[in-house]
Amino acid sequence: MARMEFTSLGSGSGGNCTVIRAGDTTVLIDCGFSRTELKNRLTRRGLDIDRLDAILVTHEHGDHLKGVPVVARTHQVPVYASRGTIDAMRHRVTRFETIENLVNEIEPDRIFQVNDVEVHPIDVPHDVREPIQFVCRFNGVGVGVLTDCGSYTEQMVAHYSRLNGLLLETNHDSEMLATGPYPEQLKRRVGGDFGHLNNRQSREFAQRIHHVNLQQLVLGHISQHNNLRSLIEREFDDFPSGTSVSYATQAGGTEWLSVTAGSV
Repeated sequence: MARMEFTSLGSGSGGNCTVIRAGDTTVLIDCGFSRTELKNRLTRRGLDIDRLDAILVTHEHGDHLKGVPVVARTHQVPVYASRGTIDAMRHRVTRFETIENLVNEIEPDRIFQVNDVEVHPIDVPHDVREPIQFVCRFNGVGVGVLTDCGSYTEQMVAHYSRLNGLLLETNHDSEMLATGPYPEQLKRRVGGDFGHLNNRQSREFAQRIHHVNLQQLVLGHISQHNNLRSLIEREFDDFPSGTSVSYATQAGGTEWLSVTAGSV
């Protein structure tokens, strides 16, 4: 039976990185950690950094991009990103020319292949040049990552509706954000349509895409200042019992999670 495995190496404003493994292929979605930190976190999961086949970059914010250039250059790992993200990288990345030959431009809704894994780039609303999120598929099994979007569209619902595993952001509680320490401008940005999903939005989205074969739902990118685990748990406490709900932390991410092709 076809199987995919995934793990968060860490999720939050201090750095984001998700590993997806299927067949003989291992891909990173984002790398917001230094090369040394990435290597340490991979080692704790039994992975060699030299076994990486690709880095898929969602957007240019540092908590998703920080380690990409050094890891790509040192280990000759291909990088995949949208044109807008690549343009932003040219301005943000020191010595971008040393990795330019490794960078591949991709487009939303145009599927591409990384060895055994079929990658679906998905357009999302976020306040950067050209953000995309990813769904990866292998022999009828699907795993996706959806963070860093302030709202969701019907197109996003359609793309994420047949997954067996999903890492979904539950970034903030709206009331905590409104009464919290952030400056007003930042509150408007985080809580706006191009910011981050709040707990209620995430629950609504998860309910929309839920089906009998959604085996693993991981909730992540949780704000340290504007959210509490107890509030997220309250929002998801009656989520259908056939789906395992877990949490990706900043310090530890998650353990390895495995999903298989559905029965229907």
